[in-house]
Amino acid sequence: MYNKLTKKITFNLFGIKIKFQLPFKPKKHNERFENLLYELADPRTLSSIKLPKVLNIEESLLALANSNKSLARFGDGEFKIMFGESINFQKYDSKLVKKLKEIIKNQDNRVFIGIPDTFGFCPNNYFRKLLVHIRAELYKYISFENDYLDAFITRQYKFATKEYGERYYRLFKQLWTNKDIIIVEGLGTHLGIGNDLFDNAKTIQRIICPNRNAYSKYNEIFNEANKQAKDKLFLLALGPTATVLAYELAQLGYRALDIGHIDVMYELFLKDAQTLIPLENKIVFNSERKNKKFEHCKDPRYYEQIIADFSK
Repeated sequence: MYNKLTKKITFNLFGIKIKFQLPFKPKKHNERFENLLYELADPRTLSSIKLPKVLNIEESLLALANSNKSLARFGDGEFKIMFGESINFQKYDSKLVKKLKEIIKNQDNRVFIGIPDTFGFCPNNYFRKLLVHIRAELYKYISFENDYLDAFITRQYKFATKEYGERYYRLFKQLWTNKDIIIVEGLGTHLGIGNDLFDNAKTIQRIICPNRNAYSKYNEIFNEANKQAKDKLFLLALGPTATVLAYELAQLGYRALDIGHIDVMYELFLKDAQTLIPLENKIVFNSERKNKKFEHCKDPRYYEQIIADFSK
């Protein structure tokens, strides 16, 4: 006898009743998924769900623009390192892990912490899969009282309209208008070269770092930064090392902004790109960093701006 509802077959063999399940029975996780909406509609379910408070992209940018706070950001790379993995451009380091776990709790009101706004609604399959594996452990370090900024604030290149994108980047540029800025970046990053992103800065200096495993030179980078005048604005593009450096410079009275991919995103916006594409004199893809397939900068001003080079 076959039961269509349970997908079970029952029959007698020499007086012995035998039941077995056909292999196309939905798996347990599929059953839970099909019932998910109903479970979420129950207040008892919602009461047990915690979500970090993450400002949306526009709110995040306005919060940054209307304050003098620093910014340290966490993304998938920082999360993976926190829980024991190496990533393409930074190997696992126990000291880095300790720092990241301390920073994400953020009890310092001089610095904003950025995390991805993917903990509830998540349109990204990659982050959805990542969070399924790390959420429980990550929640041990997340503060559910503080507001976080959206870490993707520096990764925007597609906007509803061109005008909105232009306004977005005008607001970003105001952060360094008439400021003496120090760019701390990996070799081959070339922030602002070939575009007008930093044309409104008063002066530009650069500290060049390894584009892989930069944390191995953290002490040298930190000490060089700490020699600089407190009124200089630090702009950092150095992966997990930038997260730590932004936080620790803020504790010393500097303003340091972990701006990550903003230069690449700005160029993609200017080109009206709909996906990541190679850019001249820029590292866009991890493979370029790994295989050292990036061009040396052709702008002589870049070399004149370098005050320290720890890339070797």
